[in-house]
Amino acid sequence: MDDRQDFIKRINELTEIALDQENVIFEEQLFSIFPEVKDDKSKFEVIREYLTSKKIGLNDKLPMDELLTKEEKNYLDLYLEELNDKEALTKGQREAHMLSAMAGDEAAQAIIMEDTLKNVVEIAKLYVGQGVLLEDLIGEGNLSLVNAVMAIGACENAAEAESVLASAIMDAMQDLIASDNDESGAEEKLLKRVNKVSKAAAELAEALGRKVTIEELMEESGMTRSYIEAALKLTANAIEDIEIPDELK
Repeated sequence: MDDRQDFIKRINELTEIALDQENVIFEEQLFSIFPEVKDDKSKFEVIREYLTSKKIGLNDKLPMDELLTKEEKNYLDLYLEELNDKEALTKGQREAHMLSAMAGDEAAQAIIMEDTLKNVVEIAKLYVGQGVLLEDLIGEGNLSLVNAVMAIGACENAAEAESVLASAIMDAMQDLIASDNDESGAEEKLLKRVNKVSKAAAELAEALGRKVTIEELMEESGMTRSYIEAALKLTANAIEDIEIPDELK
């Protein structure tokens, strides 16, 4: 494998790990895949710039201004301008309307939905930079909000209802990201990871004539510990050619 192919292979692995971590990569993972950049500032900056171009943060998510496109910023400004024209409920007012909404009062349900729209925006900001446009995240969140408000009648109190609404919005956005990031679907993406680790472990185990350790697999395949351990977790440690360390049992 030439240097260019090796670089592409490693940078793709780094990007794949970041996608599983909400578009964040940690220095330990970076140095595991690119050990040569640890003591080479210029090479480190090249990798950092590449990550930034892909909306991937190092050790933490990138600032919102760097994650949003110009079009997304314009959309957000206009959308918030519309929402800011509506006066937010006080804590007491919201709780009162929430209790009425739980009892089936349609007017109260409409008020709660309208008052929660800003919350949808704030939640959507948490998922920016993961392959889905902000407008789509907000749209999906708003749709889930409508359905969730209709289902809060089973809640015992206003606090539980608030939790149900927030969870529904977040779940909807996460599902949208999972389906959009991989055309073949989230399940196939996870299966691909498991197959990759299983195949590499089987080949190395055959060469050694025994089960392999995670460290040996890391050294031979170039995969990171977190990548391998995630595959083990997905299979409940059922990759038979890997020796499972005590801390993972």
